[in-house]
Amino acid sequence: MPRDSVQETFNRLTELPGVMGAILVDGSGTVLRSNVNESASQVYANRLVQLVTMSRDLVRDVEPSDDLAYVRLRTRKQELMVATESQHTIIVIQDVQSLDQTRRSTSASARNSTAYDRGSVS
Repeated sequence: MPRDSVQETFNRLTELPGVMGAILVDGSGTVLRSNVNESASQVYANRLVQLVTMSRDLVRDVEPSDDLAYVRLRTRKQELMVATESQHTIIVIQDVQSLDQTRRSTSASARNSTAYDRGSVS
């Protein structure tokens, strides 16, 4: 992915509702960009690069022609979204409460839209 495209994606992700932080990591695990404090960025980068490596190995063991694209890890307080590509990893840290509220409102909007499409809304 070209550098400008990576930067644009990073900027777009940080604007999403519920996003507490984002970290861009290169293939060697070096933090290239982050809006999280330096020590937390290093912890996330170091640990998640290990998780991505193990996950990628698992995927390839199960299906040699496949590759890992995405890892999602949810705790009680945060959801970590890790998107990998050959040269970069983007880690997005989201607040679970904000994320759940956004999903509920999106789901309700979709249900209302579907009901309207079927003509069942008065």
